[in-house]
Amino acid sequence: MNQIEPNRTDRHRHGIAAGIILVMLGISMLFSRWLALDLGQYLALLLGLAMLAWGMFSHSGGWIIAGGILTGIGTGVLVFNGPWHIAGEYQPGLFLLCFALGWFLIPLLTRLFTPCTYWWPFIPGGIMALIGCALLFVHGAMREDVVNVLQAALLILAGLYLVFRRPRVR
Repeated sequence: MNQIEPNRTDRHRHGIAAGIILVMLGISMLFSRWLALDLGQYLALLLGLAMLAWGMFSHSGGWIIAGGILTGIGTGVLVFNGPWHIAGEYQPGLFLLCFALGWFLIPLLTRLFTPCTYWWPFIPGGIMALIGCALLFVHGAMREDVVNVLQAALLILAGLYLVFRRPRVR
């Protein structure tokens, strides 16, 4: 009987999280209509961040996986709809790099906030990052400023991992 109670509690907490996310989605849709803002371009990013936050709060790897994927997609959408005016030939490579960063968030956040670290997202994230970089090289977009931004992002991710990693207990 004691094993059933944690499952019901977890199911109830996940239902609450899904409800909160749906309420946030509805409120953002209302605000976008009344304030004449196009929040649709931020929708995937906002949902992804909400899922990541819930996954970190509830220590649930499933929410972190879904949130990481949506955050990567949402970041890619934001890069194209933001004020940066990126040329069309560079967009596929940059989108894949943003998507890869979302996949790379999963091992980092599961390591920090869940009892089990998921390392497998490095495989699809790494493949997407390699293809994204290859597309940028093919189209000649790998200028010095792009390389500097990518290097800075990798250094930040590596630093965050080192700061927040759990010490191994032996």
